[in-house]
Amino acid sequence: MSETDEAIHELLVDSAQLSPGGRVADLGCGRGPTLAAFARRLPSARLIGFDVSTADVEAARTLLADHPGGAELRVTDLSGPLPLADDSVDAVVSYNVLECLADPAALLREVARVLRPGGRAVVAHVDFDSLMVAGAPRELDRRVCHAFTDDQQPWMAHADGRIGRKLPGLLGASPLVVEGVVPLVTTSTVLEGHAARRIGHIREAVSGAAATGRGPVSAQEVADWDAGVRLAAAEGRFFFAETAVTVIARAVA
Repeated sequence: MSETDEAIHELLVDSAQLSPGGRVADLGCGRGPTLAAFARRLPSARLIGFDVSTADVEAARTLLADHPGGAELRVTDLSGPLPLADDSVDAVVSYNVLECLADPAALLREVARVLRPGGRAVVAHVDFDSLMVAGAPRELDRRVCHAFTDDQQPWMAHADGRIGRKLPGLLGASPLVVEGVVPLVTTSTVLEGHAARRIGHIREAVSGAAATGRGPVSAQEVADWDAGVRLAAAEGRFFFAETAVTVIARAVA
């Protein structure tokens, strides 16, 4: 399974309830997997994507170049005002972004500003403290997974790995009206697809932190943890799970 095919992107599309020809903005669009899901389902939709990474925006432009409804992708710092007019989009989606912002409430106020009255916002985030990985010894696994949850990687201006559980409260305190909360649990008993990518993210982030003196886990401990996970996978003992929290809200009509 590629990142584009992960279930979270279909959930975001379903929850946005975008009409044919509608305008959707993806905040933190990355390389475009959520917008690609919109494109598959709604060829006439107008797609707008913002991300701080120039490389990711270029990749999203390539991915969506042939979308009939048109796609506008921009490099944008989401800690500031969105480059959109008031009441100008029908839906806003965002996945795994708010943890990187020192003031997530400010972005939610911007979401409320740019949505048309009654437009829908769908905000989702993995709660990284929900990670379950079978393989390494218990104490080592706890230390590595918690180090990953708490690590502020060099490209991040801010980090809050437990923000998934905070989303309902953040949206509830915003100008938006919360309509529902949907948890999505992703599981795997094999070390491939999304599970393999997440294990790779953990290994790279925590070993990178060790190399630069950040975090409580040594490079050798990360290597031992990774070896334990791979051995479990080879012996049929591997299990992986993570929970993404999705909050569905609307702009005041």
